[in-house]
This record gives sequence, C-alpha cells and structure tokens, in this order.
Amino acid sequence: MKLRTIKTKKLPKAVKRITVLKTLDKPTLGGGSLGRVEVKRKSKRKKQSKGLTRLFERMARRSAKSNAKTAEAYLDRHRNSNKKRRDGWLRDFSYNIMRSRRKGGKAFKFSKLFD
Repeated sequence: MKLRTIKTKKLPKAVKRITVLKTLDKPTLGGGSLGRVEVKRKSKRKKQSKGLTRLFERMARRSAKSNAKTAEAYLDRHRNSNKKRRDGWLRDFSYNIMRSRRKGGKAFKFSKLFD
C-alpha cells in the first residue's frame, strides 16, 4: 500500500497525523472490510555539524555512551558481589572495575568514528 502526500494545502502545525480509511480488498455484496492507514507529518531534520566539529561531536557522544555503559556494568557487578557474600563488593572491587571498563571500552571504537 503506497502512501500519498497531500500537496494541495499546508496544514496547521497542530495536525500531527492524518488517518485515511481504505478498503483492504475488493468490495463484495456485503461491502469490503475497512483498513486504517496513518500518514505522519515529516519532521524537520536537525542541523548537523560539519567538518572537524562533527568528529569531535562523535567522539564526545561515543565516550559518554561508553562511560554510561561502564557505570551500568559496574553497578550490576557490584550488586551481584554484594549478594554473594558480606562486603563482597570490596573483595571483588578490582575485578569488577576491570571487567566493567573492558565492557565500556568495547562501546567506544575508533574505527567507527571515521565512517
């Protein structure tokens, strides 16, 4: 089913989507079954950085994501160590830090910065 765009009039910005009712199959004596097709308004694209700033933006975003992943992995390991034994987080501290940093480091890849 192809979606058609409406080119006759500009709609107000408050209109977010239009619902078009169509028959799904050829109408029979009792009538065809109705289907619903929603047409969404195209959103404007955000302005993107160009040149060298784009590279720095990617690096900042990737490092933030990898830091978040590292912190999340460490919290999971911390909870699990605490469940295993009393003061388990302290006993497993260096191991948990090492494993969580490795997991976060996988999220930050230099090779994908230049794509």
